[in-house]
Amino acid sequence: MKIPTRLVPPLYWMEQRLRGRSRVRGRYEWLAQSQWQSVEGAQTDQAESLHALIRHAYATVPYYRDVMDERGISPGELVGPESLRKLPLLTRGILAAQSNRLISATAVRNSLSVNYSSGSTGARAEFWQDDAFRQWQRALQLRTYEWCGDWRLGEPFLLLWGSEIYWSHKQTIDRVEHLLTNRREYNTFRLSPALIQRFLAVLQRWGPALISTYATAIHVLSKEAERQGLSFHIPRGIQTTSEPITPAMRETVRRVFGCPVWDKYGLRETGMVAHESPLHDGMCVQVENVYVEFLRDDGTPCVPGEIGRVVLTSLTNWAMPLIRYETNDLAAPVAGTCPSGRGFPRMTAVSGRLQDLVVTPAGDYIDAYFFSYLIMRFRQIHWFQVVQREIDRLCIRIYAPEGLDAATRRDLANRIRHHCGFAFTLDFEFLARMPESSTGKFRLCVSELAGGAVPPHMPAVHRGPWMRERVPTR
Repeated sequence: MKIPTRLVPPLYWMEQRLRGRSRVRGRYEWLAQSQWQSVEGAQTDQAESLHALIRHAYATVPYYRDVMDERGISPGELVGPESLRKLPLLTRGILAAQSNRLISATAVRNSLSVNYSSGSTGARAEFWQDDAFRQWQRALQLRTYEWCGDWRLGEPFLLLWGSEIYWSHKQTIDRVEHLLTNRREYNTFRLSPALIQRFLAVLQRWGPALISTYATAIHVLSKEAERQGLSFHIPRGIQTTSEPITPAMRETVRRVFGCPVWDKYGLRETGMVAHESPLHDGMCVQVENVYVEFLRDDGTPCVPGEIGRVVLTSLTNWAMPLIRYETNDLAAPVAGTCPSGRGFPRMTAVSGRLQDLVVTPAGDYIDAYFFSYLIMRFRQIHWFQVVQREIDRLCIRIYAPEGLDAATRRDLANRIRHHCGFAFTLDFEFLARMPESSTGKFRLCVSELAGGAVPPHMPAVHRGPWMRERVPTR
């Protein structure tokens, strides 16, 4: 059943207001206008937001007040990009150690929710976000959906997603909202042949105008649809996220689905960071939500076209400000602005976030972010990597400074086997320290299957002197 498109917007805004999200509409409407302002106007607004955030952080956040006092910095001095670099980077290690001292004294505690992410590095990051931040992200999502084939609220929308954090927060009222807004959602944690067939049937029967999903998920669907020679309703756009989509993957998806593909870059820590231009001309930085720095190893800024470390300052989470947050991602600034007339600075797609898929003997594809959700719930684990060299065996590489007792290992092994739907032989490799990488990036999952159940696209993992022990678990 589909609701007539014209009826959806009033139903959606009424439902949002009843759920205490009345600010989403105002923010969405403001964002719809702000995207058309001049470069100078966007820079001015962002500078004001950045300065206000820093003053707030000094006044209400113990960590930042101590950092500035120790360096003899007044918040009034930090009024531009150059002066902002007087502050140190906020690493995941600092975030973990200073978590309580990074929460603002003015944060509305009953609106805070904990979130965490391994990102693409596998290292734990835990942080708090308030209701104001979540409403900003909802508004930003709506704006960028509209960049994909001119989709509009009320047109059929399909989300294929694998985050158990996302699914664990779902309520009955969310399902009602989806029915009222012509939105369908499916969990892609395990892309089994049966689930792939179900997705393809939905595409044929329901005909979404826009699909949003992981790059690997839509690529697997594309390959299977092509193999079966299926034809279905052509959407106006596909939005990929959580991992960069390679040119080869993009071409496959575009060929099979017959529509353009747009890429999105974001982190759980900061929300939306950048979205591919409506004209496919670079990634437009979401300046209302984040301030982005691209840094060389010596901390100086990169010039356009020069790849550097991506450092973010979140402008919309005042409950737990993340200022100069080290993402461990690599990208380059791009000169100029989007030719569509939107006054956003641009960046390249992020390097090194593409994940491999683990495959079971039954042909189920297990997404890398499933392992992120499952393994990083064990607080003793600081970093992990899953390597598949045989179809029925996985190597789980773990850095746990305090160790992992036998009971926890068994619990972890049982959960992996249960959720994967196959009794993999598991080899745990416990590392004495974090491995080194020339880029600072590590894939969460690495497939080294001979012949390639998943085509190899990055170098194989090499063992180094950091390996301490190998513990088979059957």
